[in-house]
Order: sequence, then C-alpha cells, then structure tokens
Amino acid sequence: QEDGNFALSTSLDSGINSDISTARADVPLGDTTLLEQAIANPDQTVTQRGMVGEQTYSLAAKVVENFNDEPVAVLVRGTSEQSLNLLITNSLKVQLLIVVLVLAVNVVLARILGQSILRPLQNLQQAAWKFGLGDRQARAEIFATDEVGRVAQVFNQLADNITQSQTELHTLAQRGSLVAERAGLLADLTGQIRQSLDEQTILSTSVDGLRDLLQVDRALIYRFRPDYKSGDITVESVGRGWRRSMGSLIEDPMTPEALERYYTGQVTYMEDLAQANLSHCHCEILERLEVKANIVAPLLAGDELIGLICVHQCSQPRKWQPEEIDLMQQISLQVGYALSQARALEKQQLTVTREQQLTEIISQMRESLDEKQVYRYAVNETRRVLDTDRTAVYLFDATWKGTFVAESVGAGWPAALGADIYDPCFQEKYVEQYRQGRVQAVANLADSGLTECHLKQLEPYKVQANLVAPILIQDELVGLLITHQCSGPRHWSKVDINFFKQVAIQLGFALEQARLFTETQLLSEERLHKQESLQMQLVQLLSDVEGVSRGDLTVRADVTAGEIGTVADFFNAIVESLRQIVDQVKEASDQVNTSIGNNEGAIQHLADDALAQAEEVTLTLTSLEQMTQSIQQVAENAQKAAMVANNASTTAQTSGEAMDLTVQNILTLREIIGETSKKVKRLGESSQQISKVVSLINQIAMQTNLLAINAGIEAARAGEEGQGFAVVAEEVGELAARSADATKEIERIVETIQQETAEVVEAMEQSTTEVVAGTHLVEDAKQNLSRILEISQQIDQLAQSVSEATVSQVEVSETVTHLMQNIAQISERTSDSSRQISGSLRETVEVAKALQASVGTFKTDE
Repeated sequence: QEDGNFALSTSLDSGINSDISTARADVPLGDTTLLEQAIANPDQTVTQRGMVGEQTYSLAAKVVENFNDEPVAVLVRGTSEQSLNLLITNSLKVQLLIVVLVLAVNVVLARILGQSILRPLQNLQQAAWKFGLGDRQARAEIFATDEVGRVAQVFNQLADNITQSQTELHTLAQRGSLVAERAGLLADLTGQIRQSLDEQTILSTSVDGLRDLLQVDRALIYRFRPDYKSGDITVESVGRGWRRSMGSLIEDPMTPEALERYYTGQVTYMEDLAQANLSHCHCEILERLEVKANIVAPLLAGDELIGLICVHQCSQPRKWQPEEIDLMQQISLQVGYALSQARALEKQQLTVTREQQLTEIISQMRESLDEKQVYRYAVNETRRVLDTDRTAVYLFDATWKGTFVAESVGAGWPAALGADIYDPCFQEKYVEQYRQGRVQAVANLADSGLTECHLKQLEPYKVQANLVAPILIQDELVGLLITHQCSGPRHWSKVDINFFKQVAIQLGFALEQARLFTETQLLSEERLHKQESLQMQLVQLLSDVEGVSRGDLTVRADVTAGEIGTVADFFNAIVESLRQIVDQVKEASDQVNTSIGNNEGAIQHLADDALAQAEEVTLTLTSLEQMTQSIQQVAENAQKAAMVANNASTTAQTSGEAMDLTVQNILTLREIIGETSKKVKRLGESSQQISKVVSLINQIAMQTNLLAINAGIEAARAGEEGQGFAVVAEEVGELAARSADATKEIERIVETIQQETAEVVEAMEQSTTEVVAGTHLVEDAKQNLSRILEISQQIDQLAQSVSEATVSQVEVSETVTHLMQNIAQISERTSDSSRQISGSLRETVEVAKALQASVGTFKTDE
C-alpha cells in the first residue's frame, strides 16, 4: 500500500491435498517478516518457515516490479511440511522393498555361480602357488572359455613371459655391468672435459679418454674448413705403431646428404673397410690412415657443424656394439656442449672486447670534425680490430658510381684508394636493401653467388671474403664501409658482423656531425657578414634620416638592395607623405588666416552698421511717438499737422534709405558668413587628413619600434658580435619613440582645431539663420516705411480731412510703433550675433596661427 503496509491481493491454500478445487482462498500470512525481507532484497528470492493457517509451510517470496522497476507486489509460494514428510515416508518404503528383493536375488546367484567358478579358481590358485615357489614349468589348467578360463590363459602367458624375461635379464645383467663401467668412465671423461674452457684442452682430453674408453687404435678431431670441401686433423690420440695424422689436410668434399645427416646428429660407422660401399677417394684416405673399421660422430657447437670426432680400429675389422655407438654419440654431444660453453664464454669476452674497441673508435671519430680524419680513424681501427687485409670507405655520387676515398691495406696487397667502381645493377637491386640496414657477409667469394661482373670488379684486389655495411646520413645511403680478407676465405662471426655494422652506423653519425659543423661554420660566417653589412646599412640609414628628428623633411635615405633598402624606401615614402601633409596644412592655415583677415574689416563694419541701424530705428520709434502725439493734436492745429506730415515724409525717406542700406549690409554679412563657413569646413576636412597622416605616422613608428626590438633580439642572440647592431637598434627605437611623441602632439593640436572649427561652423550657421530672419523683418519694415511715405505725401493734400481721420491715424501710428519696436529688437540681436561671429573668427585666427607655428617647425622644399 502507499502507507507502506501489506494487503492481501489473492491466495489459495490446498493444504496436503493435490486437488486445487478443494483449496481455500484468501488465506493470509500470519507474519509479514518474509514480505519485508523480499522488499529489502528485490533481486533475490527470500525463504522462511512459517505458519499459514494451522500448518507449517516452507515459504519462498519474490518481489514483482512494474515497468519502472518499482516493487508493486510480493509473490509467495509455500509447500506444506506435512505433505513433504508424507512423500518422504512413501519413498523410503519403496526403496526398502527394492533392497530386500535385490539381496534375495544376489544370494541365489551366488550359490549358482559358486559351484561353477570355485573348482577352476582352486586349480589356478594351486598353479600360481607352484610358480611362485620357483617351478617355472607350472601352468594352470583351462576348463572353459569363460572369464576364469581367460584368466587361466592369461596366467599361463604371464608365466611364459616371466620365464623369458628372466633369461633376458640375466644376459642384460652381464651387459649392464659393462655399460655401468663405461658410464662411469663416460662420467669421469665428461667431468674432465667440463673442467676446462679452453677449446684445445677440451678436444685433447676428449680424444684421449675416448681411445681408452672404446679401446681403439686412434681417436681424432677433424675440423671442417668454411667450404666443407676439406678439413684438417687438429687433435689426435694414436696407439704405438700406428701412423700419425696430426696436422694433415684431408681433401674430402662433403655431399649435401652427408652434411644434412651430420647436422641432425646421426652417427655413422663402418665395421670392415674391405666390405664397405665407399667412394674410391674416401677409401684411399682411410687406407692411408691404416683404418680397418671406424665410427664417425658430428661435432656440433650449438647450431654450427665445426667438424667430426672419429675413432679408428687399425688392427682388424671390428663389429661395433650398439652401446659403443651410443657411447660415441654421447661423447660427441658432451664435447659439443663443452665447446658451446667455451665458445659462449669466448664470445662473451669477445663481445666485451669489441664493445670496448667500438667505444674507443667512436671516441676517436667524434674527437675530429674533419671528414678525412674520421675516415682514417675508421678504416685503420676497424682493420686492426678485425685483423683483415683491407678496410676502405666507398662513397657514392649522384649516379651511384662509387669511389674509394679512404683505405687501410696490409703489406703485399693491392691498394684500392681512388679507384672508381660502377655496378649498373646496384641501384636497382641493392640501394633499398642497404638503406634498410643490410650488412653483407661473404665467407667465400667464389661460392657467394655474385654476378660475374661483380667478381671481375673485385678480382684486381684479391678479395676472398668481405664484409659490407651501409653508411647512412639521415636515412640516406651515402656510401659503404668495406673490409676484405685477401689471404683466404673467412667465416665471419656474429660478433664481428655486429661490430662492423656498429662502426658503419657510428661513422655515419660522425660524418653527419662533421658535415653539420662545416655547414654551421659557413652559416655563421655568412650570418656575421650579413650582420656587419646590415649594421653598416643601418648606420648609414640613421645618418641619412637624422635631420627628420629636427623637423627637416627634405632629407632622404639612400635606397639600397636588401632589408635596410626596403626600410629606407618605406621611410622615404613616409617622409614624402608627411612633407605633403605639412605643405597642405600650411597652405590651409594661410588661406584661413588670409580669408579671415580679409573679412575681418567687413564683419566689423557690418557690426557697426547694425549698431547704427539700431540707433536709427530707436530714433524712428521716438519720431513715431511724436507723430502720434501730433496726430492727436491735429484737430487743434492743422498747420502743425501739415508741418508734422512734411517732417514725417522726410523722415520716412531717410528711414527707407537706412532700411535699404541695412538690407544690403545684412545680405553682404550673409554671404561673408557663408563663405567663411565653407572655408572653416575645408579647414576641418584638412585637419581630418592630418589625423589620418598622424595615424599613419604612428603606425610607422610602431613598426619601426618593432623592427628595432627584433633587431635587438637578433643582436642579443649574436652575443658580443651583435653589440654594435644592438646600439643601432636602440637608436632606431629612440627615433621611433620621438616620432610617436611628435605624432601624439600633432594629433592633440589637430583635435583642438577640429573641435574649435566645429564650434565656429555651428555659430556661423546659427548667425546665418538669424541674419535671414532679420532680413525678412527689415524688408517688412521697408515696405511699411514706403507706405508711411505715401501717406505723409497725401497728408498735404488731405490736411482738411485730418480731423475726420484722426482716430484711424492714431491706430496706424500705434501699429507702426509696434513694428518699429520689433525692428529695434531685431537690430539689437543682429548686432550681438555680429559681435559673436567676430569673436569666433578671432579665435579661429589664433588656432590657425598656432597650427601654422606647429607645422612651421618642419622644413620642406618651399
């Protein structure tokens, strides 16, 4: 449930009955502990004994999970222990009944079989008892072909075999005593052989012991030469009266079949030379040695067949016993083991010696950086260590034609130094093999399988055996290290081959080191020369451009080939651009000064005229007020009205002329302000060009400073040799810093000019707007004055009707008064704007003069 309690979903309890139809439904568990354990272990089946109803059950519970692996129910199954006990009781009863029946059957069969088996068994027992007492003729009687009969038959066969075996054992016992004696002698001989690690001592001890052990007339060691076509008798033990063969050369070529037989360790023997099926050549050799019978065993040192160990019976033919042949094989094996051990020690000592010699050769080659000296060390020491007749270095050209460039040759052998040898098949067949590290070891040149062309090339140098190893520099085949044995064929040991290969490898390293040193020296000299040339060019460049730091833009750097020439050309372009910009700034500032100077008087005159106009308008306003008063008094005095009308006409004419002059002055002021605004805008555009040029100069200064830093780093790498170059680089850096400071100062001045120019343009545009508005008002006033003039002229004619029109004239007079007040205000504002424009133009003149003074420090061609 959701609250964690358990609720019964469904259940059936059949009790001890197997009929499920009689089962009770919905019988609850008495204890929920089993359910809680199942929930706690959802992956396991939980078991427990418990009461369900009135019976004890063996219960098993398993959690049922939904698709989200969440427990939703517990499945419980139980088996009544009462029904289990009943089932077990019934099973035991059935088994007991079966046992009783089986025992009864066995008793009956035993009685029947006892009668048929007992008599033959008693007979077999009696025969075995007699045979055991020593009666080797006793045999069992066979009554039938059943099992007992077959046992009796087997007993008789065993008795026959035992009798025969005893006879053979007696014979073997006699032979065993002889074998034991020889085994003891063999053990003693093996011990003597193993006591020494000297090869000659081992062989001498072996033949002496073997001759005594087998009681033969001669025992010897026959050592093969590398071609297996001949050999020498190197060790011999011979009895008195028989010919000695020590040191004899035996010309007896081995057939491939014989070599294969000896390599597998087989022993050959001959019991009678007269009846042996041997070759005529071999028979002559044996007859010369007085051999009548022999045994020959191979002498193997590891996997190498070094010779044969032979025993000869010279007095008469001899039938060799198997024990003797086996003994011969055992001795050959023991001698081979001893030789392998001795050779292993010798090889180990030789390896250590070769490593020491290789270390010395490497040290000598690495001490020199001269290729010829390295060659000389390599060939001399290699020939001395390997004890060969010639050692040479053979280098290839681009067409794989080779030349002997270094040689160490023994006395009496032809020299190969300077000889050129070209093998047309070398590139196709051998280049890649040697590049992969191939070492060619030829023990006998005649049997090497080399081409006839190659053999003819080597023939003038009397080569019988050789070693060839590649000389590699960075995995590229540059030559060969070659050593020749001219005195005769030679078997090259693995130690010698490995030593020779390592010398060739180290020779390649030494040559690479020498060549790298030579290249480094050349590069160092070339670099030093370039540094000196670069330093001189830099000094000349600084000398050429020194005037620029003082503002002289007429100087030019000398353009040469190389990096400094590029810098000089770039610097000249920068100076030329800067000179043009300075000229443009000078010209623009002069134009500004000239224009403002030319217009300054006109602007001042305009301001004065505007002020005078304001005063005249004020006077006109006063006159209009007086005219108004006169109009009010016109009714009282017509004469005075006529006089006032005449004065008003005169004043109107004067005001009209003043208005015309004011309009002309305002239009002139408008044109001057517009022209000045255009020039100031051009000045702002010129200052923007100056900003671009200043930015370009600043970038050039940064690049020059970066060039100076790189030059300083190169000078630091060069060490003491680059100190002068470092000073020049430092001066270039200072020049770049001063150029950067100058450009910053110019940039600040240009920014000030641009800001003030913008303010002047804005003030001029505002003044232009106000002037236009004033022009419109003045034109309106002029029109009004024109109307006043017409009215004043009509006053003389209408003097009689003045009284009637007094009221309307007063209204007109008030309107004119109001208009004149507006004109007065506009005139005052025009005067103020003129004064502001005049002040702004004076400030512009000051800025232009400051700019002209700044660019005046630069010297140009003008």
